[in-house]
Amino acid sequence: MSPADTKNKSSDKLAEIFAKMSMTELPAMSTNVQELISLTCSSRSAANELSQVILKDYSLTNKVLQVVNSAYYSMGRTVNSISRAVSVLGFDAVRDMATAIALFEEFVKSGLDKESISKLLTRSFLSAIQARDMVAEKKLPVTPEEAFICTLLHNLGKIIVCIYLPDKYREIEEEIAAGMDDTKASKSILSDLSYLEIGEEVAKFWNLSENVILSMESTPGEPKNKHDAEGYLQNVTSFSNTLIDNVCDGSSLGPLIEKYGEMFSVDAEELVKKVQCSVDESEDVSDSIRFGLSKLQIRTKMKRITRNVKKGVLSSAKASELREPNESKIKMVVDEEATVGAGQDSPPEPAKELGELPSNPDKSINDYIRDITETMMGASFNLNDFYANLLEGLYMGIGFDRVILAIVTVQADKVSLVGRFGLGDVDENTVEKFEHVLAKGQYAIPNALRLGKDMAISGDRKNAFPENLQYLVRGRNVYLFPICLEGKGIGLIYLDRMNARPMLDKENVKNVRLFRDFSVMAIKKIRGKK
Repeated sequence: MSPADTKNKSSDKLAEIFAKMSMTELPAMSTNVQELISLTCSSRSAANELSQVILKDYSLTNKVLQVVNSAYYSMGRTVNSISRAVSVLGFDAVRDMATAIALFEEFVKSGLDKESISKLLTRSFLSAIQARDMVAEKKLPVTPEEAFICTLLHNLGKIIVCIYLPDKYREIEEEIAAGMDDTKASKSILSDLSYLEIGEEVAKFWNLSENVILSMESTPGEPKNKHDAEGYLQNVTSFSNTLIDNVCDGSSLGPLIEKYGEMFSVDAEELVKKVQCSVDESEDVSDSIRFGLSKLQIRTKMKRITRNVKKGVLSSAKASELREPNESKIKMVVDEEATVGAGQDSPPEPAKELGELPSNPDKSINDYIRDITETMMGASFNLNDFYANLLEGLYMGIGFDRVILAIVTVQADKVSLVGRFGLGDVDENTVEKFEHVLAKGQYAIPNALRLGKDMAISGDRKNAFPENLQYLVRGRNVYLFPICLEGKGIGLIYLDRMNARPMLDKENVKNVRLFRDFSVMAIKKIRGKK
């Protein structure tokens, strides 16, 4: 059969598919995107050709330069031309970036459900980065650029349905959520058509390569030998997409490691690091991907998986199953700073070895703030997830020896502030013993709640804390941030550092207050849903 006959047959099949789907024929892929994809197998010497393709689209040119000069890629000097971008970052990096931006912008503009499209495209882009890096690091017999493009388009059928048939896509997703696999779900809604069939026919219609089409297979057989380029391409494409899906869906990584661990010489810890790197790289690529990352709450999910991997557990499971016993709820608000003078009630506890304050060298305070924002923006906002992020941001982002979150509890015979969860130098007994009856008096905690003021106070100050809390405060500088809503104290965040450590500076106080503001917004959001 001649190429023309093959093309006509493909177009006929595509027309039949879209007739069944009650829609008109799919629009042609833009020339720019086609040209960028065609450069996948080009020589690196084609830098000028790549530059010319990008420069045809003013918007694409600006977006590529914006990414090149972003925090992730920046090398300390401004890049103001595409040719310079190619020389600084390399042909492959610029081509892959431009292809993803152009393709995604075109897809997002074509569809109605921007959130679903952005989430789906973001998954595809993260998967493509995984595949590209995997074949390079593991020296697989596949070119990184082809792995990138094939993995990016692995779910083309699903993307097309999401863009052009959003109602059908949502119905399919509901079936999948109920336990049906992708193929059965799509066939049940799309007149016996599968995502795979749609993707293959669209790829043919757009003149995409045979390898792109072959790589859409979700359950390929193992490579025949170490030189089986086609086999490795299919497997790395399937593996990378499944990995990102598992992370985003909260599924177990166990079956994935069991199937591909030996083939690609990877373990769970390495995979977690790779996904984290791909998220960091994706952050500045496009507004659509950035929006998709926030809606997927990917950083929050990565933290859960990281905790599990450290425990030797491969499942990402549910938040309630992953959280450490001392992590979760807090509500807080901070107003003006008030400092109570020092003085001693009883001899301080023996000095402890200081060590370093807790910190995460891979995350800044802004990273923690971004995690919290992601959690708050999510459609399935969960207050416990929010509190877990807040706790970690305070403990690791700012740096304390101990963080305890407490809420006001009203009982028949008393009103108390009761500890709920904590991080740092605590255990379950420490938190359970944290209780302060809120009777009138001169103790620091009731005063902080009544006045709505945050306090810095020595734990050794005479009569500042009741006897039952002396176990907690001795030898510490204590920071009390009351949580107030509508002028009423409803909880408190307790923070402390050992006496020998530096006091909080103004910048740290400002950051704690910022976390407070997020907390108040979260509480109001939950109340607004009720």
